[in-house]
Amino acid sequence: VPAYLVAFAAGNLAKKAISDRIDVYCEPEGLEEAHAEFAPVAERYLVAAEDIAGPYTWGRCDLLVLPFSFPYGGMENPCLTFVTPSILSGGDGSQTHVIAHEIAHSWT
Repeated sequence: VPAYLVAFAAGNLAKKAISDRIDVYCEPEGLEEAHAEFAPVAERYLVAAEDIAGPYTWGRCDLLVLPFSFPYGGMENPCLTFVTPSILSGGDGSQTHVIAHEIAHSWT
């Protein structure tokens, strides 16, 4: 794994399961919103990517919603994708394509 893809996070984080292989992590006050936004699509995006590119080999495909100071839409890391809270759109899912984009990097 290239060094720029190694990631870890620390802080006041809570987690909620989306599927058997996807959890969402977030500061506690934003967890329910993040879960509501990503739960309908995250596993579906991962399955669609597997249909195109083959099995996902990293095991976990968790999502970490970072504080607003994170300036990017997302950053793929093996097992853990970082996303900015600016993609949370009040539950309408209009920005969840960022998750699909980051998941797609898992095969490159």
